[in-house]
Amino acid sequence: MRHQIALGQLRLRLGSPMYGGAQITRLKLRKYFMLTVGWILTLVGVVVTPMPIPIPLIGLLPLMAGLAILIHYSRRMRRLIQRIRHRVRWLSYMLEHFAHRAPKKIAAILARSHPRSIERHARLQSRPPSDAEGKN
Repeated sequence: MRHQIALGQLRLRLGSPMYGGAQITRLKLRKYFMLTVGWILTLVGVVVTPMPIPIPLIGLLPLMAGLAILIHYSRRMRRLIQRIRHRVRWLSYMLEHFAHRAPKKIAAILARSHPRSIERHARLQSRPPSDAEGKN
């Protein structure tokens, strides 16, 4: 019984902050790596899309893959895409139409970039102040 407790304490020691810090560093490195891959794919897509190559619009594949990675790992990029989708309605409708036919992972990423938070904020800002708010 004492050996089991000692082994249990040893396991607790292995989970100390020293080892937890290594995991946090690993997660940050993965995030930076994925952001780099996302930006590279996005830039390749932007460069290749207008090129006159035999396969039309072949650059859209790396562009969309790069944007999906950036939306997943970057809050700023997610908010930028939300603003773009809010302003360009036809693009937002097309992405929603595509999300129904896409794999679940891609549909979840597209759902995270939906402009509903911007719409909600605009609705709240456009509402006239009520009488109860004015009396406080």
